[in-house]
Amino acid sequence: MVEIHMGRSHHDALEPGTDATSTAETDELFAVLSNANRRFVLSHLSQRENSPALDPLAAAMAEWSDDLDREDARIALHHVHLPKLEEIGFVEYGDTVELTDDAPDSLDAVDLL
Repeated sequence: MVEIHMGRSHHDALEPGTDATSTAETDELFAVLSNANRRFVLSHLSQRENSPALDPLAAAMAEWSDDLDREDARIALHHVHLPKLEEIGFVEYGDTVELTDDAPDSLDAVDLL
């Protein structure tokens, strides 16, 4: 039920009660998942039995993307996408890239891409 109080704008009245921390975390989650390349990484990793190294993941992303060749995909993964996914706690990477237990349970390619 939405309560409307006098003196509040209609936008404020429709906002659910949240604290600043949960709003910031939600905003960060949506920002990370707003990028199709990062959604591809999550989907690709969820469909594999083993964790790939960076180069095979870059090759798969380049094959999937119309905008990236293999080297551009590798650079984007290493410098942009994997750090963002690691920061939010969805992947860990070093010699290989793997999903963490904090990654979403449902990573169906249809849902993410």
